[in-house]
Amino acid sequence: MPENARLFFAVNFSHELKERVFKELVEEIPKNGFGKVGMENMHVTLVFLGYCGKEKIAELEKQADALKDFEGFEAELNCIGHFKGKVLWLGTGKGTEEFNLLAKKLCKAIAVENEEEFHAHVTLARNKGATKKEFDEAVEKLRKKKFFEKIRVRGFDLMQSTLTGKGPVYKKVFSVEFEE
Repeated sequence: MPENARLFFAVNFSHELKERVFKELVEEIPKNGFGKVGMENMHVTLVFLGYCGKEKIAELEKQADALKDFEGFEAELNCIGHFKGKVLWLGTGKGTEEFNLLAKKLCKAIAVENEEEFHAHVTLARNKGATKKEFDEAVEKLRKKKFFEKIRVRGFDLMQSTLTGKGPVYKKVFSVEFEE
């Protein structure tokens, strides 16, 4: 690991679920004007930390371990939305409150103030030049698919993000499993 690593906490999914989301949703997004998220990079970000020294990781692990007693929960991935025409995402229905509480408790445990309001989602693509009309059409096309999947959230991971010319590469640093 480099001296300074780009880190974030996330809830990751099974390979099968990532594959399904990619095939049913991401592959339906036009190539032109959109930067699609790679299948292996799909997750729900809980807290983005930015660059941290590697000596901070042991401290983060100890702090995050305080959430082992968080109760695992069921969530549903079932709605398509966007952030101001810039990011196209798959959101949650059931489980949204639990995701919000988990993110809030994690921020408190690691002593991080999150200025932005948390919104549980899986990023599918970023707008890289699509017009408003093209972006709106992509959103509508995905909404018509009525994607629905239940997941069980049993913990979360600290992830390292290495930026490359071909997009970010993620690597799990450590996991916190809930005591269910």
